[in-house]
Amino acid sequence: MDIAALLTRGGVWYNIPGATSADFIESMVASVSLPASIGREELAQACARREANSPTAMGRGLAFPHPGIPMAKGPEEAFVAVAYPRFPINWRAPDGAPVKAVFLIISDSRNEHLTTLSSLAKLCGDEDFYAALLAEAPLEVLAGLVRAKPAGKN
Repeated sequence: MDIAALLTRGGVWYNIPGATSADFIESMVASVSLPASIGREELAQACARREANSPTAMGRGLAFPHPGIPMAKGPEEAFVAVAYPRFPINWRAPDGAPVKAVFLIISDSRNEHLTTLSSLAKLCGDEDFYAALLAEAPLEVLAGLVRAKPAGKN
């Protein structure tokens, strides 16, 4: 799946409240646009269960919460939403860095989830993309940076 398309479908969300990862995930799920087939409560509970098993903070101020199971009914419902917390969050990251940007990943299959997660991790290693996240860049900037990558690199 094209990461720029997933980001465009999921959108960018600002000033999401939450003092803890659990609070933030609940607020994020309440804020983002969801396909009609995905229930907010079901998604929030699935993400909370996944987070309780293993924190999804990856370090460098980034977290990648997800429900741990495919929830999109097809590829047209899959998305990646980016959310910027109102205040940085202690998410129990391996490097201890507070989280400043969060990617909510909703996939239609386990394989697509892993492919999306891998692509996002590579993107976040790109200094321009990472700097844009820390500057709370809008969707147009993030998607533009993804599209500017050579084919097969995003």
